Amino acid sequence: RWWRAAGGTKLTENSENSSSIGKLIFTMDIYCFNLVLNATDKFQEHKEHSSLAQAVALLGEMMHLLFIMFSSKETTEQVMALGLMERLFYNSEPLDRLPKLLSRWTPGTSTREYMCDLAEICYTTLKLLETNAKACQNVAVDKHDTVAKIKISAAQFDVSAYFARRIVSNQTVVAYTHLLSQYDVNAAVVNHRIMAFFRRLCNHK
Repeated sequence: RWWRAAGGTKLTENSENSSSIGKLIFTMDIYCFNLVLNATDKFQEHKEHSSLAQAVALLGEMMHLLFIMFSSKETTEQVMALGLMERLFYNSEPLDRLPKLLSRWTPGTSTREYMCDLAEICYTTLKLLETNAKACQNVAVDKHDTVAKIKISAAQFDVSAYFARRIVSNQTVVAYTHLLSQYDVNAAVVNHRIMAFFRRLCNHK
């Protein structure tokens, strides 16, 4: 988070062999995601709201990091990002917990910061899925190329259906409305995320 707030340069400016985010990127693997995602399940089940908020905040940073990996000029980082996205979203049994986290939001039990983190994860996730779907159009079919198969899955992934069927619910709309009611105290970026959600909702057919 500090690295992003600093403009994405502080961690790597003195590193000769650094890529977009240096060695930090190699902490990103499916085991780390599983650790955090399973933690959200555990903390929700046991109503440990403070611990859940910390896990969700970490998940938000990991999704930002995933987007940076995906956008990198380094082929290794791009392939790592695609592999993570395949397990999170494109797999027959995706690990994605965002719909569950949004649907289980309850007023009075979570802080405003928690909902801000969920809104940030939602925005980043949808942006990542849409960007990747466009980038993977017209990929040559090669059943023996794992990366090509993931790109084909990405191109076929219906982001609009994901949004409408898995993200949008009465509970999610209430959560975003609740956050919007605090417009005056929200950071500008938070209000942007809220409006982006409602704009997408209004434009959905």
